[in-house]
Amino acid sequence: MIQLDRTPKPIALTDELILTLTADYQKDNSKRVWAKDFITKALLEMSHYKCCYSECKLDEKSNYMEVEHFYAKSLFPAKVVEWENLLPSSKKCNGTKLNLDVVQTPIINPVLDKPKEHLYLKAFRFYGKSVKGENTLKHLGLNDRKHWVTPRAKVADEIEKKLVDIEEQLEDLEKEKTQNRLVRNLKALMKEGTKTAEFSAITATFMLNDSKYAIIKKNFQTQNLWGEEFVSIENEMRFCELPID
Repeated sequence: MIQLDRTPKPIALTDELILTLTADYQKDNSKRVWAKDFITKALLEMSHYKCCYSECKLDEKSNYMEVEHFYAKSLFPAKVVEWENLLPSSKKCNGTKLNLDVVQTPIINPVLDKPKEHLYLKAFRFYGKSVKGENTLKHLGLNDRKHWVTPRAKVADEIEKKLVDIEEQLEDLEKEKTQNRLVRNLKALMKEGTKTAEFSAITATFMLNDSKYAIIKKNFQTQNLWGEEFVSIENEMRFCELPID
C-alpha cells in the first residue's frame, strides 16, 4: 500500500448532482448511484489504475474495479457519493471490508494516511506498527496467501532474477555496449517500484534492501552512470518503500 493524492472531484459531480444522487439512494438503497463512468475513471486515474489497498492492477483479468466507500454507505448514507469518501478497490478488498465502521474501528485511509507509518513488511507479509495498521490487515485480509502473499513472492522472485542478471554483467560495465544495455535494464527494473507499477510498495522495499542492488548502484556510480534520472526514480521508490522487520 502506498499513499495516494486525492485529485479534485470530477467536474460532472456537481454539488447539485451529489444532492440528487444522495436523495435517490436514501429513498432506495438498492440503487448504485455511484456507478458513473466519470466517477470510476477519475478514481482509477487517482490510484494509477490500482486497488488503493492491495495495489493489484484493476480492470485486468478478474480484478474488476469496485467503488469503495471508506465510510460504509450502509452506515453513512449521506456520504454515498461524497468525493472524499470514494476510493478505487478490488472486489476482494471491498468484499472483505464490507460494512466495517471505520469510526469505531479505524483503518488506513491511503489518501489521508501514510501507510509506512502503520505497516511494515516481513517475508512478503504486512505487519501492523499501530492499531490502525493491525485493524487494516485484519479487516481487509491483506495477508491472504492466495490473493496477496503468493503474488508478492512471485514479484520479488522476478526482481531477484533481474538483479542477478545485471550483477553478473557488471564486470563488462566499462564497455559502452554493455553500459547502454544495463542502464536501460536497470531503469526499467527500478520503475517497477514506482507509483504506477503493480505492488510497487513490495517491489521498492525488496529492491532497496537487496545487497545486489547496493552493489549495482555502487558500480554505476563508479562509472559515472548514476545520473539525475536514476536519482529521481530511486526517490520515488523511497516514497513507495515500507519499513522492514
